[in-house]
Amino acid sequence: MAFTVFIPDFQRSFEAAGRPRLPALERMVARGVAVKAPAQAEFLAPLFGLEPSQLTLAPFMRLADGGGADGDYRLCAGFVHLAPDRDQLVLMPESLLEVSSDEIAALAAAFNALYGAEGWELELAREGRAYLRCPRLLEVVTHEPAVAAGQAVLDYMPTGPDAVRLKQLMNETQMLFHAHGVNSAREDAGRPLINSLWLWGGGVLPKADVVTAPQSIMSELPLVHGLALWAGRTPEPLGIPSDEQETLLALAATDPSALEKAWFAPLFAQLKSGKLKRLRLYLGGFGLLALDVGAARRFWRLPRPLAAP
Repeated sequence: MAFTVFIPDFQRSFEAAGRPRLPALERMVARGVAVKAPAQAEFLAPLFGLEPSQLTLAPFMRLADGGGADGDYRLCAGFVHLAPDRDQLVLMPESLLEVSSDEIAALAAAFNALYGAEGWELELAREGRAYLRCPRLLEVVTHEPAVAAGQAVLDYMPTGPDAVRLKQLMNETQMLFHAHGVNSAREDAGRPLINSLWLWGGGVLPKADVVTAPQSIMSELPLVHGLALWAGRTPEPLGIPSDEQETLLALAATDPSALEKAWFAPLFAQLKSGKLKRLRLYLGGFGLLALDVGAARRFWRLPRPLAAP
């Protein structure tokens, strides 16, 4: 059985947690073969018979959130705060703002009332996520808010042939949100304003003509959940399967120590016992680790703290 574990933001969470010791993972790193991990799209796309350029965040995440399959171009949209810091603006992501669903709905309604006639539409989805339907396909390069958080905004603004129009839209949205009653109430309460939209991950859902995919897909990540649905697979509950089938497990790296307890230690035990034959660990920022039963039993290879290959 080939068991692939995909944790794209592992290094960022590991560093934020103070680089905790993770004994089982350290043993696997010492005993397996580690190489530099490819980019997220380059790793996931071939598992589903796609080219990396076809694997864009917004259309697949929207599919996971219950959106229909169509040919429209969409971007992920985050309600954020741009904070002045000396001579620049710094991004504070939505996750830190304690934004309510009522606030998002009110701001989205104001946006759609102003720009809907031009073909721009903010669509609200589950878990507070939102998507921007665009009037046409855009050629832009964007950055996720998790990457830009705490950084100078100008270094992460859209680039490419259509970047000027997208940046203009973002600037106009700042003015719209600044004057909105939602932010008047937040200002009175001493809370940071929701003063901008952050747009990223744009694309169009590919046609699902001839699709290959892992036999079993389990996911905490909307992107992989959406890929499963697009490929005609029903995402399964999280777990270590007992039968012989190709499995993809996608996990959120919110707590590395919790990952150690729930996944790394059990997987290592399964490998050593022979119940699990082969394992691949995609640890975003650190690398791609491959182990089999023989590698897991190399007890003479001593564990060592994690480091990028």
